[in-house]
Amino acid sequence: MRQEQVLRQWKILVLLDRDRNGMSPDELAAEIKTNVRTIYRDLATLQEVGFPFSSEKTEGITRYSLVNDPGIIKQLNLGPTELLALYLSQGILSQLKGTLFQQAIDQLLEKVGAILPKTGREYFQGLEANIIIELFNRRDYRSKAKQIQAIVSCLRDRKVLRMNYSSPNRGPMEREVEPYHLWVMGDSLYLIGFCRVNKEIRTFLVDRINAAAPTKKPFTLKDGFDFKKYSRESFRVMRSGETMEFELKFDAHVAYLVKERLWHPSQKIKTNPDGSVVLSFSAKGLEEVKSWALSFGGNVEVLKPAKLRQEIKSACQQMLKKYG
Repeated sequence: MRQEQVLRQWKILVLLDRDRNGMSPDELAAEIKTNVRTIYRDLATLQEVGFPFSSEKTEGITRYSLVNDPGIIKQLNLGPTELLALYLSQGILSQLKGTLFQQAIDQLLEKVGAILPKTGREYFQGLEANIIIELFNRRDYRSKAKQIQAIVSCLRDRKVLRMNYSSPNRGPMEREVEPYHLWVMGDSLYLIGFCRVNKEIRTFLVDRINAAAPTKKPFTLKDGFDFKKYSRESFRVMRSGETMEFELKFDAHVAYLVKERLWHPSQKIKTNPDGSVVLSFSAKGLEEVKSWALSFGGNVEVLKPAKLRQEIKSACQQMLKKYG
């Protein structure tokens, strides 16, 4: 199944789901910018895979609309575009392989597959083949299944979590943590909670949790904790150190890469006459900014803070020694 066909049929479902009074093939063709014969073929395909339509002719014009209670949608209580989105979510959750989240979507889609007719299953297989969601890195969390289950249990019951955590600086260490959130960021899972060892709210990478078990100790969230504010304070995930003002200048030929994305909620971008851009923002986590800046090689210059500029200089000198 070609990608254009999948996207076109998706648009038909969206239009008919939005307009319950129905639309004529001519109207659909005009909206989607295709011909009427193609619309008729798409309607037939969608009806065959489980999305039946009704048609009504008034004043010589036939209008098509989604049946209010089509078989599969009635059984699942899902709209057509919701069902398509459900299938696409497989790709997004594939980064959480081995977790109860990825297992849950697999189980749900097995139930959907049991209800769908054969033509419907083939249709969605074609959908998966044409719309690909891929990540640079993938983690397999099957080895952390017990730890994740313990975290979820403590989040649900508001109980303290006891865990053995390997810190890069301090090595394995027993901790008691009041779990606030399980955070999916990029290709990784993080636990955010109040650490009773450090007496502060910390971010823990789930990969480094060697063992975890719920306790019977209850806890309450610290007053005023705001996850959105907490996450905005860091550049990416880790938020060690104080808040700093960052300013980085990117060469003209990579400027488009900088302007295409939101790197931080506080960012400001200034374009210079020569085409270069200056990105400025306020955040914690100097080490993460450092590794990110180094990924641009010689196409970026750190203007401030002076501490980061010096660390980048030292890193470049070390690289010169290795490659010199």
